[in-house]
Amino acid sequence: MSFLSRRRALAILAGLPLIVATPAMAHHGWAWTSTDAWFELTGALTDMYIGHPHVTVEIDDGETIWHVDLAPLAPTLAAGFDESAAAIGDTITVIGHRALDENEPHMKAVRVITEVGTFDVYPQRAAALGD
Repeated sequence: MSFLSRRRALAILAGLPLIVATPAMAHHGWAWTSTDAWFELTGALTDMYIGHPHVTVEIDDGETIWHVDLAPLAPTLAAGFDESAAAIGDTITVIGHRALDENEPHMKAVRVITEVGTFDVYPQRAAALGD
C-alpha cells in the first residue's frame, strides 16, 4: 500500500465516527425544538416505541399524526412510562416543545398524561411547568 493510500485510509477511518454520529445526533438534545414556549398536544395514541435510543409515541390530533420523542429509555422507564401506561387508541396528552419548523409535526415531551397517570420523563424540565 502506498503512502498516499495509507494516509487516505487513515483519514477515512478517523472521520468515520463523525459520519456515523451526525444523523444520530440530529434529533437528540433540544436544539431542534422551540424551548421558549410550552406546547401541549392531545389526541389518540397511534403508535408507541419503547426502546433505544429514546421512547417515541405517535399521536393523531384529528388533523395530523405527530411524532413525539420522549426521554431515552432508562429515564422514561424510571418515570413509570412503559407498555402498560397506554394502549393504541387511548387519549394521550404530551407537554413539551415542538420543532422549530412549525410545518414539521414533531415535538419532544417532558410530561406524558394518560388514563393511567402522569409521567414526567424529564422531571427537571417538567418542574418548570409549575403545577
